[in-house]
Amino acid sequence: MNLLKNMIPTLVHYKQTVLDNIKQKSDPNDRHIKEWTDRHIQVKRLLRDMVRDRFIKIEYEYIGKTVKRHLRPLVETIIE
Repeated sequence: MNLLKNMIPTLVHYKQTVLDNIKQKSDPNDRHIKEWTDRHIQVKRLLRDMVRDRFIKIEYEYIGKTVKRHLRPLVETIIE
């Protein structure tokens, strides 16, 4: 039973995955984040939680009529 619990990814695991991947690509769209994490994760809620916990900073770049979102990591690893 305990082994099964350790195999199930937690929200902290998803946050760490996003942190690791935004080092490679700082402007991922929601589809990329769902590919990195899982299909049932709500991307905007996950990012909002990460901003509230001060793991990332979201910056918006306005180019004409389009808006590009950049995610800046504020920490390297998440410690539970």
